[in-house]
Amino acid sequence: MCRLFGQHAPPDLDRCQALCRERNALRFQSHRHPHGWGIAWYQGRRVVVRRGLLPAHADQAFVEAAQAAHARIVVAHVRDASVGPVTEANTHPFVHGRWVFAHNGTVAGFGRSDRLRAAVEAEIDRSLRAALRGDTDSERCFLLFLSRLRARCRLDRAGLADVRAALAATTATLARLADGGAERPSSLNFLVSDGRLLAACRRGRDLHLATALGPEHALVVASEPFGRVAWQPVPEGGFVGTDDGARVVRGGLLPSPRRR
Repeated sequence: MCRLFGQHAPPDLDRCQALCRERNALRFQSHRHPHGWGIAWYQGRRVVVRRGLLPAHADQAFVEAAQAAHARIVVAHVRDASVGPVTEANTHPFVHGRWVFAHNGTVAGFGRSDRLRAAVEAEIDRSLRAALRGDTDSERCFLLFLSRLRARCRLDRAGLADVRAALAATTATLARLADGGAERPSSLNFLVSDGRLLAACRRGRDLHLATALGPEHALVVASEPFGRVAWQPVPEGGFVGTDDGARVVRGGLLPSPRRR
């Protein structure tokens, strides 16, 4: 298990408060999720990502990265390694072009089955397989998501509806490949951004959202509530996303069919 944080908010809000100083901030959560950390944000068209292999609570570099993350969208992660050793290549968030991705959960049986690993990789577009750097199921989930998204649209033109559909297709593919006969089904909480939009889905792990921080409108998603923000649970099988921080799209990962 790991812990996620994503925020789409005015860039002058203090991310270090949420990540480091609030009650149950992500840095505090790293006492139970000690296998490295990562923070990603956007400067213009460039993704900035900083990672560390120490527990976030024991690494001053985590605080320095949180202080530097003055951006509208920030994605952060602390890891509890379930698949793959503690290395930089296995540390979230993963980045491809402008896309950033973090995962809380595990693809059922992935660490024990070379056949399953090969089956998941076979679903990734051939041109994206060369981007693989680490050992985790999470990195493969990311490239599978990009493959499903690219089947719908150009990656630089994706909207929330495209991302929602690609997340649904990704989770469905992974469940089909991994969950048959598994003692526990795959847990697939995903958080993605391209610097314009922020979106997340819940499958098998807790996920919470908040839509205001004091006087500011924002979308914050996190594995665990922190601070004194009014949090709401994302339902199992749910989706939440925004492309402006104010208009929040919520519902099932698969949108309900329209009534005729």
